[in-house]
Amino acid sequence: DFAPIAVVGTNPFVLVVNKDVPAKNVTEFIAWVKASPTTMSYAEGSLGSVTHLAMALFLKRAGLNMTNVSYRGNAPALTDIVAGHLPTMFSNLSDALPHIQSGAVRALAVSSEARVAQLPNVPTVAELGYPGFESNTWIGVFAPAGTPEDILQRINSEINKLLTSKSIAENFSSQSLEAVRMDRAATEAYVSAEARKWGAVVKETGARVD
Repeated sequence: DFAPIAVVGTNPFVLVVNKDVPAKNVTEFIAWVKASPTTMSYAEGSLGSVTHLAMALFLKRAGLNMTNVSYRGNAPALTDIVAGHLPTMFSNLSDALPHIQSGAVRALAVSSEARVAQLPNVPTVAELGYPGFESNTWIGVFAPAGTPEDILQRINSEINKLLTSKSIAENFSSQSLEAVRMDRAATEAYVSAEARKWGAVVKETGARVD
């Protein structure tokens, strides 16, 4: 139904725990969950969301069993982590950063391919022994299917010019977004790859929305 024009920015996730959780790193977190006599729960922004699937994939790779609790958005889910009602979640970095800085939650790992500038001392999930693990939200611009290619190319070109603007870079940085410049072909390839990746994650984890 849609033609991808451009991917303009990405926002990684960060695995956070409430400040009272004893685990100080991912290894301790895994041991803590495994040692629990009951099945723990985790928060996620909504059923089938990327925060849900990112945690489902991490739990599968780490050999953990936890129950998901769904919220209507990342912010209310994170609020309950801060309050201690649930111990953990994968949160958008932009939402979690103020709470990490205040000490209300602890960051254990980021889901991006490389460490993020805002949390340089927090490792990636991949470097902790889970190669290939990568999960980001991304912002894209689309047009209705059938839009003439010359129009799609023109809009893509103008968007990529705007992404070199200092003011846009500062705005993105304030929201923990990383600007991304892709031509039309790279955009189509990226969107297709994301669809394949998350389809595979659903199959691997058995994640369901009912």
